[in-house]
Amino acid sequence: MDNKEALVLFDRLKTIDIPPSKEEFESILNNKAALLPLLLTEVDSFIESPSHVEGYGETYIRHTLAIFLLAHFREKSFYPKIIQLISKPGDQIINLTGEVFSEALGRILASVFDGDLSPLQDVIENKKLNPWIRAGALDTFMVLWKEDVLSREQVISYLRELLLHKLEKEPSYVWDAVALIAYDLHPKELERDLLTAIKAKLIEPVVLSEESLADCLAQPFQDALKHKENVVDGFIKAPCEELSWWLYPDRKLLQKGKDYESLDVPIVDKDVIPGERVAPMGWRSATVVRGSKKLGRNEPCFCGSGKKYKKCCLNQ
Repeated sequence: MDNKEALVLFDRLKTIDIPPSKEEFESILNNKAALLPLLLTEVDSFIESPSHVEGYGETYIRHTLAIFLLAHFREKSFYPKIIQLISKPGDQIINLTGEVFSEALGRILASVFDGDLSPLQDVIENKKLNPWIRAGALDTFMVLWKEDVLSREQVISYLRELLLHKLEKEPSYVWDAVALIAYDLHPKELERDLLTAIKAKLIEPVVLSEESLADCLAQPFQDALKHKENVVDGFIKAPCEELSWWLYPDRKLLQKGKDYESLDVPIVDKDVIPGERVAPMGWRSATVVRGSKKLGRNEPCFCGSGKKYKKCCLNQ
C-alpha cells in the first residue's frame, strides 16, 4: 500500500457519521506498516492537546480508534505515550474517550506493555488521577496474568503492597478494584489485609464484605482459578469485532438479554451518535437494576450490556 492509499484509509477513520466499511477496516488491519506512523501521529496530537479533539465535533472518533488499533498491533512504542496520556489530571481524557478507557484501558495497556511496570504503578498510586483511570491501569495486571506475562504471585504481591501502604487511606473505586481483582485470584494470602480494609470502610460492602470474602475463601483454591478464561479478557485481538456495534450501527433494537422484563431500563436504538450513547464498547443502562435475582460478580450483567456484572451495574 502506498502513502496515498494509506491516507485515504486513515481519513475514513475520522468520524462516526460515515465510518469505514468493514472491508476498509480490514484493509487497515492488514496494512500495519503503512498506517502505523499515521496512527502514532494521531495519538501524539491528542496527547499534546486533548482539547483539539473537541473542535472536530462530537462525531470525531479517530483518536479513539487510533488507540484501539495501536493496541491491536501490540505497538510497544505506544506504551510510554499512553502512560503520558492517562497521567493527565482531571476527567478530560475519560470524557474524550468514552468507555474505551473506563472499560478497556487494562487490555489496551497490557497489549502494548513493554516490560516496565513502574510507570503503570505510578498511575495506579497517583491519588490526583481519575479513579477509573487508576482502576483501569490496575486491570492491566490481571490481563498480563491472563496472558501469562505475569504470575499470580506477582499480582498478589503488588495487591498486598497497595493494601498495606501504597494507596491513600480513603475510600475510592481504586480500593474496590483491588478487592475485585483479589476476589478473582482467590486471595488466601490477602485475607488479613482485606479484612482490615473492609473494617476501615475503604471497600464498598457491595463489592466485598466479610461474608463474601469468607465465601470466596471457602472455595477450593484450584477450583477458583481453573476458570481463568472467564475471569478476565486478554489482549485486544479482534478490533473489528469489538468495535463493530459502534462503527456499524443498525436500526434493530439492542437485545437486553435474560430477565429483561424484570428490569426498569429504557429501550435503546443503536442508531445514535457516540455522544448520545454511553459507550463505544457497549451499552450500559443509566438506571438502577431492580430485579431480585442475585448475580455472581463475573456473570453477564442483567442489563444485557455483555459486560460482567462487576464491571457494569454492580458499580452504579
